[in-house]
Amino acid sequence: MVDDVPTDVQTVLSQLLTASRKALDSGDTETCRRTISSVQSVATNKLPESERRARLRHGCERVQDLIGGDEAAAARAYVVAMESQME
Repeated sequence: MVDDVPTDVQTVLSQLLTASRKALDSGDTETCRRTISSVQSVATNKLPESERRARLRHGCERVQDLIGGDEAAAARAYVVAMESQME
């Protein structure tokens, strides 16, 4: 299956993931929770069924699980990995 991501969706996801990473870098977990929730919604509703969609949704779930504890570095790694999928 071809994994065609519309340009506007790719742009929105990239912006949200960058905002998530910056929020994590500054310790703003609430903003990160909101932006990652938005990434998950966009991925679910706007991306075609694909490996990319599944990876993004999985990454969002992991970030949500990790940002509340002592795992901020792991959460950041997930966000960076998801950012690279949007390049």
